[in-house]
Parts: sequence; C-alpha cells; structure tokens
Amino acid sequence: MPEIEDLLPLFSKSVLERSAGLTLPYKAKVDPECSFCRKNRQVYLAEDEYEHPEPTFIKRLPVSVAALSYEQDYPGRTAIILRDHETSMSYLLEHKLLLFIAFMEDVSAVAEAIYKACKPVKVNYAVFMNMHDHFHMHLIPRYEWEGENLRKPPLFRGVDKLDPDFDYRSLALKIRHNIPGNSSQFSEYMERMIDAGLPEK
Repeated sequence: MPEIEDLLPLFSKSVLERSAGLTLPYKAKVDPECSFCRKNRQVYLAEDEYEHPEPTFIKRLPVSVAALSYEQDYPGRTAIILRDHETSMSYLLEHKLLLFIAFMEDVSAVAEAIYKACKPVKVNYAVFMNMHDHFHMHLIPRYEWEGENLRKPPLFRGVDKLDPDFDYRSLALKIRHNIPGNSSQFSEYMERMIDAGLPEK
C-alpha cells in the first residue's frame, strides 16, 4: 500500500495542470450587469465591512463573500459567492482548480459558523445557479423540527426580496462572529491574488 506522501507529486502536478487559468498578474472577472458582482464590489469598496448596506451581508472571505439568502425558511441559509465572475463549475475545476479549493475552504468556514450559530442537525450544500449565473454555493441548515421532511430535499420558494419581518442583520452578525479567524496560508495567498486582480476603485 503506498504512503499518502507518494501521492503528493501526482496531486501537485494535477492541480497545477488544472489551474492554468490563474496566470499572474491575475485579473479577476467582473460583469457590471451581474448583481452578485455589484454586491461583491460594495464589499470591496466599503471602509468597514460592518457598514455594508445589505443587511444579509455576513463576511468577505479570502475568495468569496458570504451573505444570508433572502429566503430564510431554514434559518441561516447562506450563499457563498465567488469573488471572481465565473459561470461554470466545470470551468473552475478544469482551469482554476486552486481557486476552487480556496473557495471550498471558505465554504467550510461558513458551514462551521452556521453549525455553531444556528445549531442545525446538518447542512445541505447545493449549487443551482438558476437565478444567478455567477458561481455560488448554497448552505442550507436542516433542523430537527422538520420531522420527516428532514430526510427530503429542502423546499425552495425562489424569494427575491427581503422579508420585512425577518432580522437578517442580527443573524448575519451571529454567523460572522462564529467564522474562524484564521485562514490557511494558501487561502491568504489566494486572497491577495484576488484583491490585486480586482478592477481599480
């Protein structure tokens, strides 16, 4: 049986081959017509992330932005939005695999925070991209109070407006406070790459 260390050269070669789209100096893609790009830009331009005008905003992460979904039938449901305008997971896996790995580190950090802040039984991970082409992932907490429905796919209502009776900002801050403060050196490098590659303010 080979040792795990024996796989490292194969892993490194494969990841680098599938990351040829990450040439330096990096230029992040931004689509001015994309609502997710506009939200990401608001975060980028904010002096203080707590001043973000969107009450659903949770946190800017190394390569993504986390925000509560407008639909909160499952409290803590969150979208993790890549800070680079890509529209295909297949393309990310074939040409920007290092970026996708860093994205999944962000996803993991937010999922951990949702577990701590909302106490779900489990979290569903979903990539639909029905309403937005910009690559993002949904984290959908699932709860004991769902009963038999806990074993079924979550319901989706396609909500595209804030619920005036829901306190998004308080829940967003609660999740934010539970996101681990330390990123890996790899994620920190990828964050610098994304930040350097964004358009001028």
